[in-house]
Amino acid sequence: MLEIRPATRPDVDRLLAIAKSPARRAHLTDRWSDHESGAAAFLLAHDGGAIVGQTSLLATSKYAEVAAAYGPAEINGLHAFVQGAGIGSALIAASEELARTWRRDTIGLGVELNNAGAKRLYARLGYQPLDLQVIDEWTEVDADGTVLTAHADPCEYLLKRL
Repeated sequence: MLEIRPATRPDVDRLLAIAKSPARRAHLTDRWSDHESGAAAFLLAHDGGAIVGQTSLLATSKYAEVAAAYGPAEINGLHAFVQGAGIGSALIAASEELARTWRRDTIGLGVELNNAGAKRLYARLGYQPLDLQVIDEWTEVDADGTVLTAHADPCEYLLKRL
């Protein structure tokens, strides 16, 4: 049975133990750090004993123009390890519920321009595109923090009223 809950230190340790790359380990460590600081909630999807998906719900949009105009909580880094099993939808529903407990009236996310499948999912769940394109900037780093790849991905911003 699929269950969505906040990550725990043992969960993160499990994920770190199986992470194949230093970049993946750095990503997980960053998510956990944001979770512990209160800047985000690191949510994991569990099915039986397996972790099958993840996302972070940021307390505030990482895009200054979105934060100033709409003030949404923001879904970031949604990843269902198995596609088509309802994991992404369950992570989104849990994120929306958490945003409501944070007394947010909107929730949003950036989706890459060429990610048609994700756009269909978000539209089905009530997310509407803003007339706003954002640039999702992020880096992949190795174990010692050296930047391997710097990304600057154009994204369409989607928003949902809660």
